[in-house]
Amino acid sequence: MQVIVPISPDQLGGQSAVVASGFRVMAERGRAVIIEFYQKPHGIEWFGGFELLYCQRQHDPQECKVIRKASDEERKLFRIPLWIQGDEVPQCCGRPMNFVGQIDDDRLCGERPPDAKLWWHDAASFYVFTCSQCLECKAIAQQF
Repeated sequence: MQVIVPISPDQLGGQSAVVASGFRVMAERGRAVIIEFYQKPHGIEWFGGFELLYCQRQHDPQECKVIRKASDEERKLFRIPLWIQGDEVPQCCGRPMNFVGQIDDDRLCGERPPDAKLWWHDAASFYVFTCSQCLECKAIAQQF
């Protein structure tokens, strides 16, 4: 797949760079694609590395064009976790589980129960997954 990246977000039909590597597809839905660049294209300054970008597939299905930065609502709609430490997708029935959603809170973990030997510190995120085969659920937790 290749991605067309406008030099300026204000001029989508203007000058663009065509990029074939340095990004990963995070989610797809119809003609909409969310990508993340782990290696920013040379000469593009309007977004940072590892930011999610909303794209639209072109007539050629192996080509998409960046439209803008993806919003937090789109990240949730497309079920893309915002990992604190790194990808940690659990497996079930021989395949990766499906991300359902995440709970982020810096107050949720503040008070330690009286009998707790260990407890969460700082801010934590809890990632919920389900299996599309057996409906098993799992949660993964990460903290700063």
